[in-house]
Amino acid sequence: MPIGARVLKTGIGVTIALLICQALQIVPATFAAITVVVNMLPSVNRALTDAWAQIRVHLLGVILATFLGIFYWNNPFGVGIAVILIIMVANRLGWGGTITPGIVSIIFILDAPPEQFLMHAGTRSISIFIGLGVALITNRVLAPPRYKKSLLEKLQSIFLDSSAYFIQSMRAFVQGTYMKEYEKTNVEGLEARIEEILEMHEHARDEFLPGENAHLVEKLIEICQGFVERGQNIEEMTYQRVKRRLSPDSPLEFQEIAPAFQELLNVLHIGDDQLEVLTRQISENLYRPHTNMINKGDNIEYWDRFDQAMAVWQSEVSGVFYLRAMMEVAVVATEMRWAARRLKRIYNLGSFKKA
Repeated sequence: MPIGARVLKTGIGVTIALLICQALQIVPATFAAITVVVNMLPSVNRALTDAWAQIRVHLLGVILATFLGIFYWNNPFGVGIAVILIIMVANRLGWGGTITPGIVSIIFILDAPPEQFLMHAGTRSISIFIGLGVALITNRVLAPPRYKKSLLEKLQSIFLDSSAYFIQSMRAFVQGTYMKEYEKTNVEGLEARIEEILEMHEHARDEFLPGENAHLVEKLIEICQGFVERGQNIEEMTYQRVKRRLSPDSPLEFQEIAPAFQELLNVLHIGDDQLEVLTRQISENLYRPHTNMINKGDNIEYWDRFDQAMAVWQSEVSGVFYLRAMMEVAVVATEMRWAARRLKRIYNLGSFKKA
């Protein structure tokens, strides 16, 4: 199992804190080591933005614990009261994201023996701030892994592959009339890549700056998941359709293509091509600002043609076999409309870097 950069810098920080305490003869040095671990942050941006908040909450915890300890509240009740107070104050001051280090400081100090409390509290406070200082410097100097760049690259790749799978599933449905058998695509690879991207996205959230389009990233991940899930549904329909057409009890005329149904399939194929063009436009413009699409809604002309083709076919057929086929065509058309709408919205969100 490889050792990550964050794991490595945590180990280095703990070692440095213990060596400093050993050189200065500050005991217990374990408080410094634990403080390093508690204050180690996952990204450079958080290390910079949270540094002062960490210092403030540690100071608040030390002052509060020392004050209560002077009045002999260094017992379980005093610790509980101090924890409640620091949470209330930190939330009121907007330091809610850094409460944990302050609570740790309170526990360390109020756990000091009553005899010579101030001396022990002072020593423990120094140990805590040594650990805090080492953690802040380590967070700044030893940069943790940067997930954002890799996330964007992998996201662009999975967007192309998942959209290609979705479009191919619709094309397979259109071509299913001529198939003697159909084998569904194994999508475990796509699903594993999406899971990897979801995990990377959790780590990379704090790396996005205000001028970067974090919302676009979230929507791209969502549509990639949708492509795979909906593509699987279409593939299952294609599999059942091929199986149904080749079954012994299917009508003879059902095994032949009616001109009206062929026209309907041709219209669906045109929609597939339009989606392919749209996905290519999005991929090519993910890294460069662009203007929004004028037509943000449905392609009225295309869907009018689809409705006309569907109406002609409906007027010529009847029976349970045709009803099932009609429902399947309607499902594919619905998925196509879903994809077109989502893709246009994503295109209009802009690029990864806002203009």
